[in-house]
Amino acid sequence: MRRHKFQREGVVCLSLFVLFLLWSPSVLAEEEKGPALPDKFMIRGGYGYVFNADTTFSINGASGIGTTIDFARQLSGQREDSMWRIDTMYRFNDKHSVGFNYYDVQRRGQRVLNADFTIDGTTYAAGGNIQSELDIQLYRFFYNYSFHHDEKVELGISPGLYFANIKAQFSSNLTCTGGTACGTGTGVSGGSTESFVAPLPSIGLFVNYHFTPRLLAQARFDWFYVEIDQFKGSMNEMYLGLEYRLFTHFSVGTAFDRLNIDLKNKPEKSSGWRVENDWNIVYLYGSLYF
Repeated sequence: MRRHKFQREGVVCLSLFVLFLLWSPSVLAEEEKGPALPDKFMIRGGYGYVFNADTTFSINGASGIGTTIDFARQLSGQREDSMWRIDTMYRFNDKHSVGFNYYDVQRRGQRVLNADFTIDGTTYAAGGNIQSELDIQLYRFFYNYSFHHDEKVELGISPGLYFANIKAQFSSNLTCTGGTACGTGTGVSGGSTESFVAPLPSIGLFVNYHFTPRLLAQARFDWFYVEIDQFKGSMNEMYLGLEYRLFTHFSVGTAFDRLNIDLKNKPEKSSGWRVENDWNIVYLYGSLYF
């Protein structure tokens, strides 16, 4: 219930901001007709606030055993983070363009365990103090094909490829290996670091709409589903943004981004893993155009 409340608040805040700009006389005042604004090459960077992040995962050891763990609820993991994000795009012409996105979300947790957890063959025993860190880096390469592009509206499709670089670190003062629980009196400090990269092909739709030559609204919807051998994955992302061209080569903007990922690789077997992750991002940025 709380997660859905924050999701609604994020969308409402962005919608109110859009309405404010639309009704602001200073923004929608008649703009003088001038030369076309450049958009051959764009580089965008800014601050992102991640909130309502939820991650559930399991990492199996040689025996194929791994506890399913809710990072926030069971490890007191953070549900928020602040990060820097970069986006680029290069247009070959009105119909074809390519782009790249990157950002990195890091969250930490610390608590005394009230139950045994097994992660990659290591059991973290109840009563031990566990420190954890979850780092998810997202890289995305995409190609845009615009099947309609005029002065007001651009509509297109966007095949792409995400790379999710997932790294998890755990350490505790009460661990053991070779079993599902530690015996009474076991007091061994230990830990593990797990990392894996998941390529995620995607297909998307995008809309760019110019309310005025300087005021631009952007929307993207990307998704994928794949099931190959013992790997199964799905993803969907929604991006809603608004930016204003302050100067010929510089814009400022804000966006709301919602991402869901569900990945499973040999989930019931040795070295198998699964990750379910979703979060919301509010993004404030500046863009350079050439």
